[in-house]
Amino acid sequence: MAESSSIVERIKQKLDIVDEIGAVVPLRKSGKAFKGLCPFHGERTPSFYVYPEGWYRCFGCGENGDIFTFVEKQQGVDFREALALLAERAGIALESGAREGEAHQESPEAAARKRLRALNEAAAIWLHHQLLQSPEARYARTYLDSRGVNGESITLWRLGYAPEGDRLSRYLQEQGYTAKELIEAGIARERDAGKGGGLYDTFRNRLIFPIRDARGQTIAFGGRELGGGHPKYLNTPQTLIFDKSATLYGLDLAREGIRRAGQVVIVEGYMDALVTHQYGFRNVVACIGSAITDKHIKQIKKLTRRVALALDPDAAGEAAMVRGITVAQQAFDRISVPTFEPSVRSEGRDRTKRQGILRFEQQVDATITVVLLPPHEDPDEVVRRDPSVWQRAIEQAQPLINFLIDSQTADLDLRTYQGKVEAMRRLLPLIAEVTDQKQAEVYGDELAHKLRMEPSVLQRELRETQRRLRQERQSRVTSQRTAEQGGGAEDQTGASVERLGEKYSESGRASPSPSYSATGTYPIVTGPDVRLRMLVRREEECLGLLLTYPVVWPEVYGIVAEGDFAGTETRALYRAAAAALGADAFDLPRLRDGLPSPLQEAAARALAMVATDEPLDGQGLIKAARDAAYRLKRVRIEEEMAELDYLQRDAEQSGDGEALRALLRRKQQLLSQRRALDAASGLHG
Repeated sequence: MAESSSIVERIKQKLDIVDEIGAVVPLRKSGKAFKGLCPFHGERTPSFYVYPEGWYRCFGCGENGDIFTFVEKQQGVDFREALALLAERAGIALESGAREGEAHQESPEAAARKRLRALNEAAAIWLHHQLLQSPEARYARTYLDSRGVNGESITLWRLGYAPEGDRLSRYLQEQGYTAKELIEAGIARERDAGKGGGLYDTFRNRLIFPIRDARGQTIAFGGRELGGGHPKYLNTPQTLIFDKSATLYGLDLAREGIRRAGQVVIVEGYMDALVTHQYGFRNVVACIGSAITDKHIKQIKKLTRRVALALDPDAAGEAAMVRGITVAQQAFDRISVPTFEPSVRSEGRDRTKRQGILRFEQQVDATITVVLLPPHEDPDEVVRRDPSVWQRAIEQAQPLINFLIDSQTADLDLRTYQGKVEAMRRLLPLIAEVTDQKQAEVYGDELAHKLRMEPSVLQRELRETQRRLRQERQSRVTSQRTAEQGGGAEDQTGASVERLGEKYSESGRASPSPSYSATGTYPIVTGPDVRLRMLVRREEECLGLLLTYPVVWPEVYGIVAEGDFAGTETRALYRAAAAALGADAFDLPRLRDGLPSPLQEAAARALAMVATDEPLDGQGLIKAARDAAYRLKRVRIEEEMAELDYLQRDAEQSGDGEALRALLRRKQQLLSQRRALDAASGLHG
């Protein structure tokens, strides 16, 4: 095989997917594939298959992808981070145009980040040594003992101690780091010239909690005062490698625990996370400060869709809880629940053809609950007093809407008209943001019961609130588009009528996708294979429609999912587009500028696929988008069916009854999906 010029393909050529996944998941040979227990869901019978050609699939939970997808999901990183990690592992430079073995110039920013990580690591080692050995740290060690922290946890979390003065700064300068680097890292500060100048340590007489990223690299520090100083907790300021709003304390240690539990518990403090882990609750992370952000949720949703918030039960903690719930609701993905609406079209005497429309009702793809703790006790205090109390609190976590109704009405007299009106003012906008209409109505009924109102009256107010919020969102989108277009340009999705289908017909194509057949006994193929190129081309056309005409997003999103994209770049681009299209206003230039170069190239190819002389809109555009999505979905279903045929024969020959039953169950699911798809799209055979 000729070496590909694509950095992604070159990485795949250098790394063996069986070796890489086998380092995490015990695999055994099974015909032409390797199988093991799925790392993404709990199972007793192996249904996770890895193919040497570069693909994996779990027939139990549906997870599938290539080596990039596996690293992203298993390590909780995004495509850019997976690209950097795998490039480093493969010994391939990421710099533009550089090839393996060629000399390349490291960018100034990359060099600064690398240097900063090394500096933080050196500081963490020195501070940890101080805690373990320094006589000055005796009080810090006593404090940890009083909080129930054992020696194993001190080592695991690499806790440290920062003495008074400038000793850490002097040590790091002796290691070759400059004063400028120490200041930029937040390790040291500059002393006033009137006081002699020089540096002094940012953290002094403090217990130190090293803050690590998802890969376990030290990127910052948190320090708790030990001598009555202020503030009580001090964190490293924003740096090149540390963003407080994007970092979860303990995520590197909690990742596997989150997967096993199928849930993440978010606490507020360093000690809360550390102590709960020590007592065996390994799915706990802490937000740094009390604010949960969309960047936190972006990391979490790669690992689980179940979130329990266990912030401190005081006024500030409750306010943070409300903010966290709102952020989590908005930041989690939406899923579309399909509803097929059949219709019957006459085709002549005594002949009819069943058609219809596949519609989708959206809802948040997550379960968010609130952990109610005993009054005046933090999580670490609860778990130390009685771990079973903490366990029950997690298991009995309250649905978020019940918490919101209680918390937002606690200071109101709900017997009065004013109290009822204020309660609706606070809560209806929150309920109106629930995109699953049926669930929103249920929440509305619960609020009506709380306020002792007629449910029909409150539901009418809820619908009015939903209508107002939709108008406000649309107004913001329109204002932004007008500003971007200079106030005079017409929206390109509203300039012509039903042309896309005509364009493809004129060019001799029946649809915006090339033909594809998933025949053969072993459908998993490698880079240059014609079938895979055709499939990726189809994916690029679907993405091109999404990027060029954001209005078709609801049509496509309800039919295809991230896992339906076989190409590494197209899958990652779909994920990025989904996040951007989920916002109030879609900004294609900003999306493209923020993508790593492999995805920028994929976006350019996708846009070129659907480039036309005139803007496209109307029912022709909607139909083309649906057809592109239907065909892509059907191809992926048939590809998996062919894969199942091969695995079924292997299971029959080996006498593996459990595996055979699991494969047959999956085949039945796929057959049902294909029938529904055929009914909705008119695609048969």
